[in-house]
Amino acid sequence: MLKIKFLVTILLTILTFNLQVEAKEIKPLFGIYKIVSNESSEFLNQSYTEIFLTSEAEKNYPKLGNAIKKYSEELKSNAKIIYEKYYKEAAEFQKEYPGESRQFYNKNEIIIRRADSVVLSLMEMNEDYTGGVHGMYGYFGVNFDSENGKQLKISDVCDNNEKLLNAILTRLHEDYPQSPFADAEKYILKQIVEEKLNFTIEPDGISIYFNPYEIGCYAEGLFTATILFSEYPNLFKNKYFQLPKNYCQMLPLYNANILSFKRGIRNYIQVTLDDKGNYKVLTGGGVAEDQSGLEGIKPPVLVHLNGKNFLYVDGYIEGKGRQLHVYEVSDKKIELIYVLPYTFKNLGTKKYETWYLPTDPENISFDSLEKIGNTTNHSGAINDDGSFSFG
Repeated sequence: MLKIKFLVTILLTILTFNLQVEAKEIKPLFGIYKIVSNESSEFLNQSYTEIFLTSEAEKNYPKLGNAIKKYSEELKSNAKIIYEKYYKEAAEFQKEYPGESRQFYNKNEIIIRRADSVVLSLMEMNEDYTGGVHGMYGYFGVNFDSENGKQLKISDVCDNNEKLLNAILTRLHEDYPQSPFADAEKYILKQIVEEKLNFTIEPDGISIYFNPYEIGCYAEGLFTATILFSEYPNLFKNKYFQLPKNYCQMLPLYNANILSFKRGIRNYIQVTLDDKGNYKVLTGGGVAEDQSGLEGIKPPVLVHLNGKNFLYVDGYIEGKGRQLHVYEVSDKKIELIYVLPYTFKNLGTKKYETWYLPTDPENISFDSLEKIGNTTNHSGAINDDGSFSFG
């Protein structure tokens, strides 16, 4: 009898604990910004990015704060090593080929794919040119547990290697039917088993990246396999299914970003630029073309807010300053609803570029341009209609 009571007590304790875990509110992680440093010489152009948490965010997530500091220190150290190496190689190249005018470059950009109290997922986008016929580029995912700061591997997210391999192969063959992927299965399995799979964690699922030459030739480019949680619910650990009610996600330019405008329904959004600098937004619900001459476009931000979705495209018009073009998007439509004199760039910084990274629609930082040379920083929120309000 005592054994039965003991077992019942244990089971009730476990059930209570599980209910508490399920009931735990998931919140957006806000207070993240990045600094972009640019170094240029006659031989080499370098641009590298560091990520930082505000003091408030560090207070709320101290272990994550320490992990991000270490991560950014490594980015800065690596950038210095690369600059010295490439500068030497570029100088030797110019000496050997004096008629060549092509400048070497090394560029690193970072965007946030997901940021909440469960996970902070970053995407590094790297580009290099060190002589030769063409440059090299690639995407690299870096994922952190928001509570303990641990850098996550694929085994932290997925439960079954075989199911994951099959899911990736299925997605690749469906999305890239013209590519043979002759040796892909062996390569991908090795990456999974050795915990080297290159991925980001997103609100709707995970994206796995295969850079040029990994499973295809250079001309085929980069392959992305996005697997939604809703498509393979038994593949992923439950904690990653949970989301804040409202949240933001940044999107790399040019990619057909697979996501859900309504939870569980597969869709996509893609922002591209043409040779004249005009941009186009493509979604499952339609296409929007812009002829305003918006330049310097940065990775757009998609905001999920109380059942609606708003896309913010940040750029500038020559002589007018920076603007935000705001679109309402859904499974059935895309519509430009605002052109706002705001930007997520901190216009007050001079030596480096500082960018606010919007992750929480109810807590955002942005600058407004009252007139050329006169800017104001704001803390505020995004309203239900996609407009901004000041705090």
